Amino acid sequence: MSALSQMRGNDMDWAALIRSELDGMVPYSPGLRATEVRERSGKDVILKLSSNEHPCGPFPSALRAMNAVLPRMNRYPDGGSRALRRELCGRLGIDDQNLVVGNGSNELLRLIGQAVLTPGDEVVFAWPSFVVYPMVAQMFGATAVRVPLAEGDVHDLDAMLDAITDRTKIVFLCNPNNPTGSIYGRDDFAKFLERVPGHVLVVVDEAYFEFVTDPDYPNGLDAFDGVRPVCVLRTFSKIYSLAGLRIGYGIVPERLRRAMDKIREPFNVNTVAQVGAYYSLMDEAEVERRRRENQEQKTYIYSTFDRLGITYVPSEANFVYFKTDKPVEVFEALLMEGVIARDFGTAPALRLGIGTPEDTVITIAALERVAEKLGGI
Repeated sequence: MSALSQMRGNDMDWAALIRSELDGMVPYSPGLRATEVRERSGKDVILKLSSNEHPCGPFPSALRAMNAVLPRMNRYPDGGSRALRRELCGRLGIDDQNLVVGNGSNELLRLIGQAVLTPGDEVVFAWPSFVVYPMVAQMFGATAVRVPLAEGDVHDLDAMLDAITDRTKIVFLCNPNNPTGSIYGRDDFAKFLERVPGHVLVVVDEAYFEFVTDPDYPNGLDAFDGVRPVCVLRTFSKIYSLAGLRIGYGIVPERLRRAMDKIREPFNVNTVAQVGAYYSLMDEAEVERRRRENQEQKTYIYSTFDRLGITYVPSEANFVYFKTDKPVEVFEALLMEGVIARDFGTAPALRLGIGTPEDTVITIAALERVAEKLGGI
């Protein structure tokens, strides 16, 4: 390094250079990898149940299609995801002007924030909920307004309405909620929409909607008319098992879509992801099979929790949120059994993903050994 370069580096005022809104922001933590836990636990079989991933791989038809396009990776992807957009629009019964495809629904959350938020605005969401919501608020200088979940660990929609002010720009609704797996019902959602002020953008995050079996679940699309400020976000990461490719989509008012198109990265969704998502949509029977198996495995986990005296939240997603007054000890003990749960620091709860039937057998045995070792969970 030259003396001039070194001098300039030493003189650089990084605090002045980097946006102050990022001060105190903690990067997203993806959790432990299976290889790390294998080394720590000495177990050959490791269950990574911490990230809400589906335990099976992508659909066979999607795998074949993705393999077929690999030789063409020297070409840029379709920047408009046109084939996938046409297929989604036809299935959902929406206009093309209202659909946006992103690098996972995470990117869409950020793009909405970037398009809408300015310093001093407010963003309202339930808490605990998806960790990206406060990150989006802070990223663009807005104030994150956390509204505690109501009894039963469900969204308190009345309290969220009370938290809205003239400065509120966005309300995030996670349904089913992550990390609790709970949902709000049709009537409560309808009443919420009747009362929410017109200056507030309601963003309904339905990343786990394909797993839902409760008939009272409100399909966010039923509230979308392209006029009022309502968005619905979904993803291919969960039941379709394309988490490693990062692809999601949003149904949004046209004015917002145009704004998001201005700021999204060119070619933001890679070719393999587009092809995988397109062909995944063709196998509705596999979606139903996975939904049914997920529900069956949850009942086995519930029965174990009941037998061991563990309090949990009935879930409409592919994970279960359970309470413990010793979360650090239980998390570490499960790791030593080769089971990776999701921890929330010292918060008195853990989240456990739902695996295959074989995974469930291993998970139940691990929970029993941990409960015996710790004298309860």
